[in-house]
Amino acid sequence: MILLLDIGNTRIKWAQLENGALSAQSAATHAEDRMQVFDRIGQDDDPPRRILVSNVGGPAIAAACSRTFNRRWNIQPEFSISSAHAAGVTNAYREPEKLGVDRWLAVIAAHSMNRGAACIVSVGTAMTIDGVDASGMHLGGLIVPGPDLMISSLLTNTSDIASRMGDEPAQEALFASHTLGAVHQGCLHALAALVDRAANTMQSPESMPLTLLLTGGAAARLSPLIQTPHEQVEDLVLRGLALLAV
Repeated sequence: MILLLDIGNTRIKWAQLENGALSAQSAATHAEDRMQVFDRIGQDDDPPRRILVSNVGGPAIAAACSRTFNRRWNIQPEFSISSAHAAGVTNAYREPEKLGVDRWLAVIAAHSMNRGAACIVSVGTAMTIDGVDASGMHLGGLIVPGPDLMISSLLTNTSDIASRMGDEPAQEALFASHTLGAVHQGCLHALAALVDRAANTMQSPESMPLTLLLTGGAAARLSPLIQTPHEQVEDLVLRGLALLAV
């Protein structure tokens, strides 16, 4: 068995890969106690043969990950990095290692799932959008604040929006009748519109239909507002890790 970990800015996701089959994804936030989260992972399981990790949470959480699994199983986790080529995909970055490894693994997984062009959207603390064409060429991408980060930036970096906030519930309509709804709806619709713009830019009348994939902890909040047909795949990064594990 191989243990796969996806360490994001806010959450840790994990699954097991055994005989080519990927188990269901588990997830937990790591903001409060990183070691407690790692202690939960695989504590009742037999030792894995390998531990593969995608980490964009920084060096401190990587060190905590290594300490936990070295102590428990005497296994050093293998931290993936973005490369120039992998699993039939070519990285668009001039310095491939500078591409966030979570984005790279998601692109690899998307290309493996669908041999046509794909647009991959990860919605979390940040929202990233990447494209890959049918030949496996990564087209580059976009990075913007995710929903909560965008909302908090308005509340903390403006003089009076926060003071106008009430406790009214968020609304479904585009135009809101109170400040809380205006902030939430404005941010969510802006992000959804960017996703639709990216998908529309990639779509070519002469090509196969574009596959639009959503992943990340906040994907479900954005999905109802996106007009382009799409699919949610919560474990896309782990699927990418699984492809590199063989």
